[in-house]
Amino acid sequence: MQVAGGGYHSLALEADGSIVSWGDDYLGQVFYTPTGNDFVQVAGGAYHSLALKSDGSIVSWGNDGDGQVSNTPPGTDFVKVEGANYHSLALKSDGSIASWGWDGQGQVSDTPTGMDFVQVGCGGAHSLALKLDGSIVSWGDDGFGQVSNTPTDMDFVQVAAGWLHSLALKSDGSIVSWGYDVYGKVSDTPSGTNFVQVAGGGFHSLALDSEPILSVTNLVAGQTASIDVTSATPGGMVIAAYSLHGGGPINTPWGTGLLTPPYSRLRGLIADAAGEVSWSVSVPAGASGVNVWLQALDWQSQTLSNGLALTVW
Repeated sequence: MQVAGGGYHSLALEADGSIVSWGDDYLGQVFYTPTGNDFVQVAGGAYHSLALKSDGSIVSWGNDGDGQVSNTPPGTDFVKVEGANYHSLALKSDGSIASWGWDGQGQVSDTPTGMDFVQVGCGGAHSLALKLDGSIVSWGDDGFGQVSNTPTDMDFVQVAAGWLHSLALKSDGSIVSWGYDVYGKVSDTPSGTNFVQVAGGGFHSLALDSEPILSVTNLVAGQTASIDVTSATPGGMVIAAYSLHGGGPINTPWGTGLLTPPYSRLRGLIADAAGEVSWSVSVPAGASGVNVWLQALDWQSQTLSNGLALTVW
């Protein structure tokens, strides 16, 4: 159902609401994993872990050197938890934030007040939160601009943090990064507007790409096949093409093409509000056994779909 990583250990939430932990157990991050099947989210810090229960309460275990466990806030009104190196954050149902653990850089004492927050993120010794209006607030360690370089736009939809850097996803699907730029964590931030989720590691970042998904049904000689694309840009042009000569690969302006020239292009269609398009194609009666390769392009996001290699029935 969900996975999370700590400093040297990992956690997973199973479908039945129970937790599995593995990896470094130096301070009980694994051994003291709670039993039960009423958990809905897990998070990891450097040497501690925490979990949110279905009743809105929080359980913490592992390293308690700075109150990561013993100062876990009581109550049953929490909706999200996050773990950092030596501190933790929790978002409450009223939109306020609770912080506890090590406060050496103001990670706890400088936690913003207010009840208009919708998401929180933890870095090594800094934190950030997304507000209802799409703006970001950061606090804690500012040694590499993790706080002072926080962007001031108001069109963000998600935030995440690494050890000494932060990143945020904008409503147009683009990514902004700031903070410590060793190993290109900031300068190598990918361009494009087709991302749907971001995450920060110690010295790296990740982004989930929303490439269009191509599928084909009823590819039968003498019948009508359906070529479908989902997860395209709503209202954007989608182009599909096929080849009878192979699946590439070839270099294109949009990435790796999986069609061997020459190939044939279907007429472009506009994706509906759900990001879906569909072509109905008549398959020749004598085409049984013919191999065909297909791929689509979301013109709006300039993103290629998966490729398909199929045989006509």
